[in-house]
Amino acid sequence: MVDKRDETTWATLELTRAGEQKAIEGKLAESLRGLLSVDDTFPIFVPYATYTKGGRTVSVRLIEGYAFVATGLPEIRYFSLEKSPLVARVFSSENKRGMRVLHTLTNDRIQGMRDQLTESLGSDIEVGSHVRVIGGNYRGLEGTVVDLFPDQKKVAVQVDFRSLTSLVVIPSNLVVFSTTEDTADGVNTSPSEGEEEMSLDELVEGGKWT
Repeated sequence: MVDKRDETTWATLELTRAGEQKAIEGKLAESLRGLLSVDDTFPIFVPYATYTKGGRTVSVRLIEGYAFVATGLPEIRYFSLEKSPLVARVFSSENKRGMRVLHTLTNDRIQGMRDQLTESLGSDIEVGSHVRVIGGNYRGLEGTVVDLFPDQKKVAVQVDFRSLTSLVVIPSNLVVFSTTEDTADGVNTSPSEGEEEMSLDELVEGGKWT
């Protein structure tokens, strides 16, 4: 049995207009990692994605104006983000001693948003779409969708691997547009069921925001 205390929790950032623009451009996660002085493996979830379809750019924004950063660093490093032009506010509360502490979300909440974003992207995929596989044995490979099997929730993708071209049939929730900003670090590769759209207020559990 997994101890919930060992799971990642997440800090919520309210973005400035400059931060939102970075999110749209797909550059926010990189900028935040630089400000926090962490490497490119440090988990950050930006609920935005952009891809090209039919010669036009399509932007998907699950929750506009916010980003989420894994905890585990000294809290002062998170609050220092408010001094940058990208972050307007870091959600926090006061403890019994009157000290400011991070207000956090559970990993399950973030995973739910990841799954919603992946589902939104997958619903727009059609024959001819250039996609990237985000789970399973073919994770990381890119290819072209050649057929759809909506009743089985699967797609047929032609992928190139080590100079070989293969046709693979995989669950549709494991592919996203290849030009999409990779906002789903550690994305859940299992099918999602019964998800409902939720507001940020519903996502944040208790506490006083400051």
